[in-house]
Amino acid sequence: MAPPTAGASPAPARFRIGISDHRIYEGLAEKVLTGRDGWVEFTVDLSAYAGWKWSLFYRPDRVTWNVVLAADAGGEGPALAVWAAPEIVTDLVSAREYVTRRQQMHAARKP
Repeated sequence: MAPPTAGASPAPARFRIGISDHRIYEGLAEKVLTGRDGWVEFTVDLSAYAGWKWSLFYRPDRVTWNVVLAADAGGEGPALAVWAAPEIVTDLVSAREYVTRRQQMHAARKP
């Protein structure tokens, strides 16, 4: 987004976090911030998308979830919006399970 002009206060910026599997998008959280707010921590719980989910309709091991970070002007006029250091944090056991599942998924796709 374009920076505000000299002397003008920036418009609010709307930050959104969502998740998508290339078929649907689900918004998880939204915050509207102004320049007066400064740096703000913005977190969401992704645990509902973790682990294996049984389904009759698709192969859950082949679903790749994409975290979507978006920012736009929340009002009239220019806004300045910055994602500082986005990260996904988990515990060691879950991280190891994730790596194992990815290796299995990639091995199954090789001809």
